[in-house]
Amino acid sequence: MDLYLPARPGEKPCGGAVPEHVLPRIEGFDPSPLPAVISPEALLENARGHRLALDLDGVRIFRRRDFDRALVEAALAAGATPRRVKAERLERVERGVRVVAEGEGRVYDWIVGADGARGLSRRSLGLRPRGDSVGLGGSLSGVDSGLDWRRLVLAFPEMADAYLWIFPRPGGASVGIAYTPGRLTDIQARAALDRFLDDHLSPGWRDLPGPRYRYPIPVFGPWTLEAVRLALSRRILLAGDAAAVADPLTREGIRYGLLTGRWAAESLLAGRPAAYAERLESELLEDLEKAGHARDLFFEGAIGRWAVPLSRAHPGIRRVLNDLLTCRQPYTGLRRRLLGAAVGLSTSRTHTPSGP
Repeated sequence: MDLYLPARPGEKPCGGAVPEHVLPRIEGFDPSPLPAVISPEALLENARGHRLALDLDGVRIFRRRDFDRALVEAALAAGATPRRVKAERLERVERGVRVVAEGEGRVYDWIVGADGARGLSRRSLGLRPRGDSVGLGGSLSGVDSGLDWRRLVLAFPEMADAYLWIFPRPGGASVGIAYTPGRLTDIQARAALDRFLDDHLSPGWRDLPGPRYRYPIPVFGPWTLEAVRLALSRRILLAGDAAAVADPLTREGIRYGLLTGRWAAESLLAGRPAAYAERLESELLEDLEKAGHARDLFFEGAIGRWAVPLSRAHPGIRRVLNDLLTCRQPYTGLRRRLLGAAVGLSTSRTHTPSGP
């Protein structure tokens, strides 16, 4: 198996948080030697000034350059052959795909396209972006700046379906805002991010080194399985951002990138590549459709307004929110669990003594 490894920037526009329960599913990958922020304290805040502190047990935040390098090393240890060149063209051939890089063409029975939302795999299939969100922010460095990098912060400003973040990383932090173009302008998003960072990091953050970015976040939607099936007809298995599998609500994509890569490999090893689309449908469709339907309700509806104050008041709802943020609670069954927690809240209030 050849693994194409073109030179890339060291960081990527994301928080870098990975649920720990997913890591053992990556065969041959050992996260323990990697620098990481493990189970950080989190602060959630809404537009009405309510704040909630949580301990996010079961999350590791890596620098993406460390994490990506370790994944590559695990693949090479498993027998992959590195090709440190950029694939320039994909060509259909009889019962295969020719990959052209630096003037040389190699033919493969199947390929896995894990080259991003705007990568060669999607372009070769004529797939245009649909439903993308945007991540606007940066990867800040500067542990000697006097700023506190230990706490993860999520803020919900009631600006369409946007949210803001600060994710602590070894040596710095990832900061940003996720939003949908057409519902929020870049100018509005940048202004909201600047205010947020001024509040939490002080104005000195502007002088810190690190790349700034504006980047597409390819969320899951009806277009996802359409694209995956088209690609399979051309003997390409799209994975990660190339398949558009980011969570429509949180825009989190690392976990789904890891899982879809594993599912693609398992389908090929079983000699049933077409089963890959079936696996995505059975594993993701119901849950991520629910995430898409819940997005407006969460960010602009009653859930978004009351999640933080109710979680402060009741440990049952707080546990649900914690499990959701650490990816232990799927969207399927979330409503039922929240209702159960709400009944617990109502019951506890009913039995609270009225006083002496």
